[in-house]
Amino acid sequence: MTERIDAEIAEILSLTLGRPVAAGENLTRADEPKWDSLKHLEIVFAVEGAYGVAFSPEEIAAVTGAADLKAKVLSADAA
Repeated sequence: MTERIDAEIAEILSLTLGRPVAAGENLTRADEPKWDSLKHLEIVFAVEGAYGVAFSPEEIAAVTGAADLKAKVLSADAA
């Protein structure tokens, strides 16, 4: 299951950032110049839409990379 989530998050990141992102790559905002505030919201909204999860404003601000997105999806699956 986590491999599927890795692949889907990588696809969201690839489409939003306009460059290939490997499944499982721990891409962070600090490492990716294209990941600005607008792209950040696009990524969060895409993850919300794909998984039916909802990020609070605090959670949106706390997301620093792919690992945080995956953790949110996994925590929603566990609930």
